[in-house]
Amino acid sequence: MILVRPSVRALAPLALAVAAACGVCVAAFAAQASPPVPDAMANQPDPREYVTRADTNLTALGNILRFGGLNISWLGLRDDTGRPEDARVPTDFEVGDAIKTAQIMGAGTIRVASLAASAGCALCLTPSPGQTNPDALAYADHLLRIARDAGLKIVVPLAGAGHCAVDGTIDAVSGTQCVFTRVRGLPERAFYADPDMRAEFASHVVALLNHLNPETGLAWKDDPTIMAWENCDDCGQGVDNQALAGWTEFLGQAIKAVDKRHLYENGAFAGRIGMAGGPDAAMLALPSVDIIGDLIAPPPGTAPDIFAAARRAVNRAGRVYVIDNYAWTPSHWTNADSLIDFLAAIVADRAVAGAFLSDLGAHADQGGWLPSPRPDQPVLNYPGGPTGQIGTATVAPRARAIRHFSFSMMDMDPPAFAQPDPPQIISAAQGRLVWRGSPGATTYSVSRSADVTASGSWETLCDQCVTDANPSWQDPAVPSGHVWYRLTPYNFNLHNGLPSAPVQDK
Repeated sequence: MILVRPSVRALAPLALAVAAACGVCVAAFAAQASPPVPDAMANQPDPREYVTRADTNLTALGNILRFGGLNISWLGLRDDTGRPEDARVPTDFEVGDAIKTAQIMGAGTIRVASLAASAGCALCLTPSPGQTNPDALAYADHLLRIARDAGLKIVVPLAGAGHCAVDGTIDAVSGTQCVFTRVRGLPERAFYADPDMRAEFASHVVALLNHLNPETGLAWKDDPTIMAWENCDDCGQGVDNQALAGWTEFLGQAIKAVDKRHLYENGAFAGRIGMAGGPDAAMLALPSVDIIGDLIAPPPGTAPDIFAAARRAVNRAGRVYVIDNYAWTPSHWTNADSLIDFLAAIVADRAVAGAFLSDLGAHADQGGWLPSPRPDQPVLNYPGGPTGQIGTATVAPRARAIRHFSFSMMDMDPPAFAQPDPPQIISAAQGRLVWRGSPGATTYSVSRSADVTASGSWETLCDQCVTDANPSWQDPAVPSGHVWYRLTPYNFNLHNGLPSAPVQDK
């Protein structure tokens, strides 16, 4: 049975009020009830009532749920240099900027590979098998609470992609499998096939599910902020399909033995579904699996509905089809129109439950944009900051298209761009300004005043002349005496937000 999805516009007035209070990003999650859950989570629905599988659809309180989501892979742990030893926890500012950006883009669902999959480094959740870093666990607890407060749902991969470098280097997020196998002196494929390895990893996962989050008063297995547990982040390249399927079901049964509330997603076959040499029908129809994730990163010139064969294979198996990662750059979609056609094909195919952009960036704590956590995977800096070799003129129309896609998946027209929040000037020394960017701001104007207490004293020195691509600006003629500066942000529609707090020049 294929359910008919009601329009979001038809939701009850209370639901729309909830969406407005939390931001338009959570419109798809607005149909909320007040089930019997602990007081700390009284404003959230129970996952059993909220997200369930009906045939090949996701449903929320009886309504079919579709979403345009965002991968924010680095939100739990990031690496700015490409060296695992330099892994660090994102700052509060960077986390807040990413979450606010997700809200502006209309994304109510995010996917965070580094929340639970980090392993093999001092700051990782799992420094080595059998060990859990209490500081990393506390940070993960905090991140779940922040996401809850923002009205977001999270898909949580439990293992990375399993890329094990020949030189012994282990990626802190992707190398979960390498960490577990190398302790035993085993090759990566043993992670999926060796009975002891399966049991050890399943025990590790069950311990995480049973962990009680002191910030919410809930065990992870009971937290409605989590939409689904995913076995791995596009793992298993070069591994026998039968071994992958056996590992997937073993882990799924272990999870569902202790967690009766959440969905279970299989990401092990991503990018190979419906292809020669890919999983067969029985491997897609594993009893414990609710969702099957895919990877879409095609060469230029590919048909917009490239996902169609995989989606049909997954649906024939009676499972929900979700695109875990879709590429957005010119390396895959030559121009913005070809990306728009791809996104439109997803919206038109109502059996696609959701699709996650790969990958969202954010403003840096010390100004400008954060670097990509992986040089070969550019992040999208919304609303259009340059990333890698991709300039603002290329990024901006794609960023707008992705925002439009998120709302279209909810059967909504995108609302007007919100006024940007005030930026923050970090320093002002001899007329040189450095600032932290504002989510959704495309440009900034710079103003100066010799007396901030006097009405009309602010003089615009440059009108919408600076961006976060170069988050510093030098006053060409700094007057003598004490002066103050401020920045005013502007959005895509050239509407201004409130200016930053004035900062005195030093």
